[in-house]
Amino acid sequence: MDVPGEIEEAARLDGAGPFRTFFQVIVPITKPAFATVAILTFLAQWGSYLWPVLMVSDPTVRPLPLAISIFQNQQPPEWGQVLAFGTMFIVPVLAVFLVFQRWFVASISSSAIKG
Repeated sequence: MDVPGEIEEAARLDGAGPFRTFFQVIVPITKPAFATVAILTFLAQWGSYLWPVLMVSDPTVRPLPLAISIFQNQQPPEWGQVLAFGTMFIVPVLAVFLVFQRWFVASISSSAIKG
């Protein structure tokens, strides 16, 4: 919605149809927004706890947030193993952020500029 109409109009005047305008003009402009939504959606799904608690009964298919909470509550807690488990939990999040970092930062910096 924030893409100026003049850009679409310029593409139309250059002879681009609606599909070409969308895929070659609009999508490249909105890549930062797509990256931001991808990162935030991944983080929300990766850290979800309540839905797996309700749905998963088989211990072999537990997602990491559920498995780490069960692992941490064992007595006595082995803190070295809990911290190693936490590191294993964070690595995919860092990988996703590093893949989308360029577009995420571009999204943040472009949102600060108005006009």
